[in-house]
Amino acid sequence: MGSRINQEIECPGGQSLHLREATLEDQDEIKLLYYQVYGGSYTLPEITNSDKMKWAINDPNYLWILGFDGGQLVSSVIFVVDSKQLIGKTFAGVVLPEYRGNKILSRILKRGMDYLMQEENLCETLYGVVRTFASKGFHNDLYELGFIDLGIFPNVRKIKRYETHSLKVCYKPQALLKRKKNPVLIPSFNQLYQIVGEKMELDQAQVLTPQIKQYQAEDRLGLLIERGKDVEWEYYSQRDHGDLLLDFFPFHYPEVQLYSRDRNTQVFLFYQEKDEYGAILGVKSQEENLSVLLGSICDYAESIGIKYLELLLPAYDPVLQQIAYKAGFLPSAYYPAMRLNEKGEREDYVVTSRSFVALNVNSFDLTAEGKPYLWSYCKIYTEKLWEDMKGE
Repeated sequence: MGSRINQEIECPGGQSLHLREATLEDQDEIKLLYYQVYGGSYTLPEITNSDKMKWAINDPNYLWILGFDGGQLVSSVIFVVDSKQLIGKTFAGVVLPEYRGNKILSRILKRGMDYLMQEENLCETLYGVVRTFASKGFHNDLYELGFIDLGIFPNVRKIKRYETHSLKVCYKPQALLKRKKNPVLIPSFNQLYQIVGEKMELDQAQVLTPQIKQYQAEDRLGLLIERGKDVEWEYYSQRDHGDLLLDFFPFHYPEVQLYSRDRNTQVFLFYQEKDEYGAILGVKSQEENLSVLLGSICDYAESIGIKYLELLLPAYDPVLQQIAYKAGFLPSAYYPAMRLNEKGEREDYVVTSRSFVALNVNSFDLTAEGKPYLWSYCKIYTEKLWEDMKGE
């Protein structure tokens, strides 16, 4: 199969690069590129795990674009799409230090976005997660490409230190035209939505405060842990049969399963040990009180070394939001029109996280676009601390 991307580009600094898709023959050179930039601290499995790298290079849902100066590999960007959900992600962008300042990365991003969103119509919305301490120039480049800041992820990864990232999303016009309106949110989630709503001129949310039973440590479920390739296959089988709750989390795959001895409870997690990051990808349980289930998951996640646990929640279920909030999952990003439902509507989702380490706000380095999200998060974080101390 020929390369979908194979062309020369000119960068503002006068740099000419040849762009093409990655091949299996490029693997060693790709690993060297990321090592030259990050040393041994890079954590994404598409780079660090040879099997995942081969999968990404061969999978047609991935578009891995490399940039060459002559015969030297100087830049790399990965895209992945879910053509059923019409959503895409871009990640793992890297440029050799001596080539920075020439807008190389933004030029490669533009080429990939044009191919996926305009030429092939494989996605209606595309997102990226960007380090907040990336150069202000790069944040401006993303803004010019159409990316909107929609939240932050405090302490999301630990490479050399805990890092805060920002969520940036771009849309085709039809994505927002399909958006399901009138989210129903609990007050803390609505604080975040108001920032996004003003930025994107969205409708007002209905705000509710459901009463739920609080999780108590003595209610904790006994859970066991399983790892291995069978976890991934079991997850996809159950998800595709509609057996899981909280099962929407694009472009993550399970590596760990938590389960009760009788198998009446199963929890699928993505877990990146090196940077202490985890995400809940789906749960199946006969436990009637979801507060007990989420509280038990958090307790176990912390015990195996997860410091940051992420959970996506629909913006139309305030009971589920309140349960997650009481379990310590705080809203930090809001993604309008994220998921395509069976009616052809695109539903909003709230990105929440439970952090098991104290925030170090002195390490945050945000653009003007990101600061309102930090202020909102810190306000919600403080309110939750007061509620916990008062036993509410």
